[in-house]
Amino acid sequence: MSTPMRAACMFGILLLLPVLALADPCLIVYPDAATVYHYDVNEYYTVGPGHPLYDPLYDRGGEVLVEHGDEIAYNIYQAPQLDGFQPSQNGVEGYFIDDGLFDLIVDGFHNAPITFENVLLVFEPVPAGCGLLVLVDGMVAEYEPGLGYYRPIGDIVVSTPTGVGGNYSDTVTVEIAWGGCEGFQGWAFSDENYNLHRDGGECKTAFSHDFHVPVEQTTWGAIRSIFND
Repeated sequence: MSTPMRAACMFGILLLLPVLALADPCLIVYPDAATVYHYDVNEYYTVGPGHPLYDPLYDRGGEVLVEHGDEIAYNIYQAPQLDGFQPSQNGVEGYFIDDGLFDLIVDGFHNAPITFENVLLVFEPVPAGCGLLVLVDGMVAEYEPGLGYYRPIGDIVVSTPTGVGGNYSDTVTVEIAWGGCEGFQGWAFSDENYNLHRDGGECKTAFSHDFHVPVEQTTWGAIRSIFND
C-alpha cells in the first residue's frame, strides 16, 4: 500500500474512533419480584432436559434460555426471581411484572470491570402518548422530548465477579411507583456524553402492566399515597 493510501486509511480510522467512543452502552433492567422474560425468537430459543445445552442450574419452568450461537443467555439470568420464558408478543421483549409499586434493579452485567457513567433510567408509556406518572425513590421522573420520562441514578461501578466465566455484575436498586397508563417499558443506559440521547444498541428492559391501580382515576395524590404506604 502506498504512503498516501496508508495515510488515508489511518485518517479514516481516526475519524471512526470518536464515533465509537460516543456509543452509550445499555444496561439490564429487571424487577426485584417474580417475573417472566419475554424473548425475541430471532435472538433466543429454549431447550429442555435431554438437549446437549440443557443445564439444570439454569432451568426456569422446565426450560433453559439459549442465545442463537449456542450459549446460555447468562445476562438474562441476572433477575433473582426469574420464573420462566415466553416468546415475545407484539414485538415487546423484556421482564414482565404486573404491579404499580415495586423495586427495579439496574444491572451493570459486563464481561470486564467497568464504570457506567451517568446512568439514566428511562420509561416509555404504553400506549405511547398516554400520561405516565412515575416516582423513582420518591422523585418525579422528568420528561425530555425524543427520550421520554427519565431519572438519572448516578454511576454504576462494575467489579464483582459473577462466577460465570469472565463476567462481572454490580447493581443499583430503586423503588418505583407509577400509574396513569396501561403500562410502561423501562430501560437504562450510560449517557456518557451527557446529551440525553442513547447512541448504543439494544437494552434489556422491564415491562410493567398495572392491574392494581385504576388508571382512569389515577392522580399524583393517589400515586404518592400508594408509594408512602
